[in-house]
Parts: sequence; C-alpha cells; structure tokens
Amino acid sequence: MNFLGDQQWLIIALVFFGIIAYIAWIRWRDRQWINRRFAPETIKAMSFGVNYFGLVSEPGSPRRSSGFLILLKDRLFYRSRLKKLELEIPGSAIFHVDHDRGHKGVNLHQSVVRVFFVNNSQEKDCAAFKLPYPPQWIKAIENSFLANTDRGASV
Repeated sequence: MNFLGDQQWLIIALVFFGIIAYIAWIRWRDRQWINRRFAPETIKAMSFGVNYFGLVSEPGSPRRSSGFLILLKDRLFYRSRLKKLELEIPGSAIFHVDHDRGHKGVNLHQSVVRVFFVNNSQEKDCAAFKLPYPPQWIKAIENSFLANTDRGASV
C-alpha cells in the first residue's frame, strides 16, 4: 500500500493516458462508421467533437449533443455520438451561414456557426453548431453551396 502512496504520479499518468486512449478509440470508431457510410471522395471536410444545439423549428430551448459534422459534396451531415441523432442538410437548401453567440434567442456564451436552410416543410430553419475553426467552416460551406449564387443575401 505504501508503494501507491509513493507513486501518485504513476496513477495520475495512467488515468491521463487512459483518457487519451478512450478519446482515440471513440474517434477511431466514428471514423470506421464514416468510412462504411460515405465514399472518401465525397467528403470535403470533417470535424469531431462538434456540439449541436438543435433546430430553430424544434420546440423548447436549445439542446446540446456531441458528435461529428461532415461537409459532403452535396450536403452537411451531423451525427451525435450517444443519442445517434442524425441531421442531413442538403446543400441546395442552404441559403446563409454565419457566426454568432446565440441560438433560438438564447445566449449560449460560446461561438457557434449557424446554418440557415429551407427544411422539408419549405420553411426557413436554422441549425447551430460549435465547431473548431469556425471561419474555415463558414468559408467551406459558402464555397461549396453558396458560391456564384445570391442566396446568401436573404436571411
């Protein structure tokens, strides 16, 4: 028992590397799922550790789930890690993308990328995501779906 008391750094190191290994395993598992579902040539960008705050059209306050976001040639695809929630936004339905700190009238106290699109009911809707490198994601979405159009002008 005295050994464990003298080697506290070893316990801390094992816990730390255990957490790193768990994160790596989760990302590997997500990547395997992505490889089975999508052809590699259709994927333009992807981010793990994305937080999704729901759609404006959904009742209630913003919800939060964690997962990954993929920019495909023809759409945006989000999948949550635990709830297995999936969201597909066709690129042709996207008319604006921006950066804000709120969603559904609630200040989220963090930077989010908002994607405005026309949903299946032909109504304007908005999804919010906390992403790494928001300016790059905004530019990638604009270049993929809003380039050479005037859809981005009407929010």
